[in-house]
Amino acid sequence: SLIKMPMTKEERREYSREWRKSEKGKQKIKEYNESEKGKKKNQKTWWKKIGLVWTSKEEIDEIYSRYLASEKCEKCNEQYTKKNVKDMDHEHSLGKYGAFRNILCHRCNSNDKSSNTSGTPNVHKHKDGWAYKKTTNKIIHSKFFKTKQEAIDYKILYES
Repeated sequence: SLIKMPMTKEERREYSREWRKSEKGKQKIKEYNESEKGKKKNQKTWWKKIGLVWTSKEEIDEIYSRYLASEKCEKCNEQYTKKNVKDMDHEHSLGKYGAFRNILCHRCNSNDKSSNTSGTPNVHKHKDGWAYKKTTNKIIHSKFFKTKQEAIDYKILYES
């Protein structure tokens, strides 16, 4: 009788690629992605890709449960819609990168983004200085400044 040798890493990779292309493989992957476990894993993978970080399995389980239960924006209290979907609000400034803050509608999250170098929502570094940018009712309001402080002062004045 022949003794079957273990597959090499490359052979296993090729076998896996072929299996995923097969009808049976495609069906199993579809079933997994539609299962609760698959949905949760895919959601966590997406959050990781956009920069959300967590410190433990318990923390991400709690965030995921809160996300599933969320029916309204935690800032404006509006129902989520197909156009104004749920977003994960998380820290972007240095030092606390990725820390979860809230579950917001896309509109509120877009207006409050801190994906900038100022650490102040709606104020970010621009090629020639600093910019203030806010979207309200699909209208974009933006203004450019030489200094970060000028942009922050304008934000305070404009938003009050």
